[in-house]
Amino acid sequence: MNRNSAPSHVISGVFVFLLLGIFAVFSTVMVLLGVKAYRSAVERTGMHNTARINTAYIRTMLRADDETGTFAVEEVTGTAMENGTVTDVSVETLTLRNNYDGEEYITRIYVYGGSLREWFTRAEEPFRADGGEVVCPAEELTAELDENLLTVRVRAGEEWSTVYLALRAGT
Repeated sequence: MNRNSAPSHVISGVFVFLLLGIFAVFSTVMVLLGVKAYRSAVERTGMHNTARINTAYIRTMLRADDETGTFAVEEVTGTAMENGTVTDVSVETLTLRNNYDGEEYITRIYVYGGSLREWFTRAEEPFRADGGEVVCPAEELTAELDENLLTVRVRAGEEWSTVYLALRAGT
């Protein structure tokens, strides 16, 4: 009479292990899908934050120096250290000019080496493209000054960010 009880335990044990195996496989698949979604969300957030930082930085710098004759969009030639040698480079810069204690200083905002950079120095100092303070990742900067409207576009990754600024003091 007890002969029938042994096979049912074996079948129920196999069924339990089969359910545990299916649960483990689906759990692993769900974790992998969750990791992929998380990475994608973090990457999108990082690109969005970079774009916001770039535009906020440029907008703040420009509004702080909104005086007549302060702004210029220039193609500046300078030097940079590339592969252990000093080379001549040319970059498009947003140039801001200010006088402090009777001495002229310039701030150049530009993109070089994959970064938005700021170069602040006395006006007579030679420009070094690799010497600017790194602000944020960026690949390209274009600027256009049309009467009192300054348009600055910055590309970080595949995303372009644009700043339009109506200069209150004029050019």
